[in-house]
Amino acid sequence: MSYYIWLFPLIFIFHDMEEIILLIPWLKQNKKELKRYRKWIKSYDGVITEGFSAAVFEEFTLCIAISIISISTDFYGIWLGGFIGCALHFMIHIIESIIIKKYIPALITSIICLPISAFIIYRCMLILEYSVYDLLIFTVIGVALVAINLRLAHWIMQKVSIFKNK
Repeated sequence: MSYYIWLFPLIFIFHDMEEIILLIPWLKQNKKELKRYRKWIKSYDGVITEGFSAAVFEEFTLCIAISIISISTDFYGIWLGGFIGCALHFMIHIIESIIIKKYIPALITSIICLPISAFIIYRCMLILEYSVYDLLIFTVIGVALVAINLRLAHWIMQKVSIFKNK
């Protein structure tokens, strides 16, 4: 299982590198076109690359912590839920790109990582012999964890951006 466990932070950071490198310049370049999606991009107002990178660092640290805890305790439910939350995040990026009918930073790695993640999740379900009920519970926990942590990450992103812009 440890082989699969470490693929979560690896896939996460591979995906987020595309966002770190391209998101802020892309948002600036597409500002006029994105005005109709104001609610979606509002949380990125005033954000600089350093702020976004700090948020990604926090999320990556959480991925590693969850992975270490899972290996240390032989309990993989939270790890699986977090990984499922990450895979759903890839689907959201693909849907966002379809909605705006344009490339968005994170699209390429989402297309690459989604099928790989689905395969890993499937393999781990077989190895761990979790039921569909277990999968549902861990998915709800994982999605809740991702949603709660996303708020923290956005807070960090804003605080670092404000600090660096002073």
